[in-house]
Amino acid sequence: MHYLRSILFAAAVVILTIVVSLTVPFLWLFKASSATVRAVSQVWVKGIMFLFRAVLGLDYREYGRANVPDGPCIIACNHQSLWETAALSAIFPDASIVAKKELSRLPIVGWFLQRYPMILVDRAAGRHALKQMVEEAKRAVAEGRKVLLFPQGTRQAVGDPMVFQAAGISALYTTLDVPVVPAACNSGLFWGKKTLMIHSGTVKLSYLPPIAPGMNRKEFQPMLEKMISEESERLVREGEAKVSP
Repeated sequence: MHYLRSILFAAAVVILTIVVSLTVPFLWLFKASSATVRAVSQVWVKGIMFLFRAVLGLDYREYGRANVPDGPCIIACNHQSLWETAALSAIFPDASIVAKKELSRLPIVGWFLQRYPMILVDRAAGRHALKQMVEEAKRAVAEGRKVLLFPQGTRQAVGDPMVFQAAGISALYTTLDVPVVPAACNSGLFWGKKTLMIHSGTVKLSYLPPIAPGMNRKEFQPMLEKMISEESERLVREGEAKVSP
């Protein structure tokens, strides 16, 4: 049953993407602002979230939402599946998300990513990429928006040791002078890293108390990693017995 639902979900996402893509010529012709592109993108993202619930029976529950400031901040979440990319985009529609530049080459989706705007990082560019990321994040914060990133840099399966790419999040923390909200989810229990099979259930998404600006990197980095790792492990333990077979 999960296999059939997963196929139906994938097909529905393709259809939704095609429908949303029909707006691209009009957005391009009328030189739509980033706010307009974000609004159209939200139709796509929220449509995907609806399909998670309606087709797959996969919902989510947030914990600690009061820990997220109303104004600009950095949200740093663990990364186990593509679920949190869609979910956090829907939950924080104005956030500027740090993503790998390779995604900009995807048909249709890449067009939206470049104009959202996302913070697209060329990971092969080294220090230049880091500088670019910080400058674009500064602009997002100046506009009153949140910055969202996955400090692991890529998806990591449940049970694998958590490895963080510390340079990026540390550079943002020490430069932007805004709080960092550590976040964790257990989405990998329902959607594995290298499979299209998605299980039903309820993903838990937890926001931890924010880390105030002002610490140095040597203090900040281990604190952030410890908070995310421990919360992720806790959520996985709680969710393992509840995943539908």
